Amino acid sequence: MTKRRYILIGISAACVLAIIVSLVISQPRKYTKSQKEGPASKESPQLPAEAHGISNKDSITQTVQDLSVPHYDEKGKEVLVMRGKSTFLLSNNVYKIVEPEIEVMDSASTENGTQSVLITSDSGEMNNTSNEGYLSDNVVVHLDPETQLNTDYLRYLPEKKYVYTDDPVTINGKGVKIVGQGCEIDLINKKMWIKKDAEMEMDGIKNDLFFLSKDIASHNDAQTSQEDTSHSEENTSKETPLEKTFIRSSGQLIFDRNTDANIMTFNDNVEVRKGGSTVFSDKLVVYLDPKTRQTKQAIASGNVLASQGTKIAKGSFLTWDVNTQSAILEDAHKAEFVKADLNIDALKMIFYKDA
Repeated sequence: MTKRRYILIGISAACVLAIIVSLVISQPRKYTKSQKEGPASKESPQLPAEAHGISNKDSITQTVQDLSVPHYDEKGKEVLVMRGKSTFLLSNNVYKIVEPEIEVMDSASTENGTQSVLITSDSGEMNNTSNEGYLSDNVVVHLDPETQLNTDYLRYLPEKKYVYTDDPVTINGKGVKIVGQGCEIDLINKKMWIKKDAEMEMDGIKNDLFFLSKDIASHNDAQTSQEDTSHSEENTSKETPLEKTFIRSSGQLIFDRNTDANIMTFNDNVEVRKGGSTVFSDKLVVYLDPKTRQTKQAIASGNVLASQGTKIAKGSFLTWDVNTQSAILEDAHKAEFVKADLNIDALKMIFYKDA
């Protein structure tokens, strides 16, 4: 009996001991697990609020505030500066930049002094090895104080001092709005072109873009009465503020900035509309006064067809000049002008605005 009692007590003690051992062993395991989780949480710290576009998988190795990286030409002159509000260098040797800026210095001196081209956006990225990168989200290219280009994405090539995009772009300037597909900008030479499908809307100019309007008479048809001329000028003065000039083309629209003129060249399937006047051509070059931004001259070339109602003109070139208030229709073989019962064929015809 005493032996059986000892056996039962031994079994009970063994059970209690097993329970105590299991509890002791289970506690260190929980503690060890929490220890293992600790370092992992330290490796992925909370990212700064301004670190847009950086995932928790990216490892930030360096942070720079108010970044400024100048670039110099072979003569040691500063030609370009890259800036950033906040810059994060990642482990893959890529810079993530918050509110990046690219400023290109203009060495050409004008009456208004030197002008720089400034490019801004909400975010950007740059490879630390090649210095190539991009700007994205609300990209704005400030071409001058009154003209800017807007797009969503812009690629930057530092060796060529060159930016480009295949995304839609919009250019807004004084009295001008242009939309198109894709854009390339030579930052140093201040040249820019829209790749294709350009459309421009221009505020009404003082006189009609071409001669096919009520207040312009043919040099060969100067018999118009003073009464009709006065009536025509009165109508024109009323209509001009309401009329806009629309130009579209399927090819490149090239911008060139010179000291005496800003030049826009439209290529391929060009169409110009102003009021009831329409001009089709292969190419159109528009010269703008850099101060007033008004049209100085426009030259349509290649299969030119101009029309307004029953008036039709055909030729290889049609040149309109604001200084001489004239339009010149030319063709190496035969230019044609048709108006009601008047039909003129010639190599060159000059049309003047009736005074």
